Amino acid sequence: MINNKRLKVIRMQFVFLLLCIAGSTFSKTSNVDPREKRGIRIATFDVDATPPIGSRLTYDPMINSGEQTLRAKGIVLFGEGDPIVLCSVDWIGIANESQDAFKEAMAEAAGTIPNRVVVHTVHQHDAPICDFTAEKILKENNIPAGCFDGTFARELIQRLQSSIRLSLKDVKEVTEIGIGSAEIHQVASNRRVYKKEGRIVTMRGSSSKDSLLRSMPEGLIDPDVSLVSFWNENTPLAVLSFYATHPQS
Repeated sequence: MINNKRLKVIRMQFVFLLLCIAGSTFSKTSNVDPREKRGIRIATFDVDATPPIGSRLTYDPMINSGEQTLRAKGIVLFGEGDPIVLCSVDWIGIANESQDAFKEAMAEAAGTIPNRVVVHTVHQHDAPICDFTAEKILKENNIPAGCFDGTFARELIQRLQSSIRLSLKDVKEVTEIGIGSAEIHQVASNRRVYKKEGRIVTMRGSSSKDSLLRSMPEGLIDPDVSLVSFWNENTPLAVLSFYATHPQS
């Protein structure tokens, strides 16, 4: 188990590594191809990742998106070496061959290699799941793909490619980088395992109506949200937030 202090250290190490890979010399020159300029530059992209009504989500069919849509957001970071792509998707998971497909497509669009592309999912339960390996195994055995049908996922990959290519036409200079953290309140809890005389009586899962479990202390959780922000003078270009929690608990 990683304690809170160690988690903070790991985050700062990640940020330091990211900036070292990108390059640490700032430049304010313009009108030059982003791959030829020195310093850190950034492009941002944002794609609607909401599947059509009737699609199979992880557990239930897609009924309506309501006021908020699912998004696939990210940045392309330019500096020393090939560009770095970071992308976060409002899905429950992107696994196995799907990870490879997303990374390869996004790398091609950004002019980099798959090893410099990272794809995260936020893990909402009322969202799609993507696993081309599972889809292939099911189809090979004449079993309906169900929630592993990758039709919409492949459409999203094409949208991401188009959005990344478009973002490269508006690359911004990074003149400052901000790093910060703040304590989290009333967002997360652990599973709240109830023990009596050394034996487990019950526990809360992704949701719970048990008033006893709901009233228990939040337990050991990630205490802080960490932020990394990229700026051009006083104009914010992108803000990345890092927080470890299971959204349903």
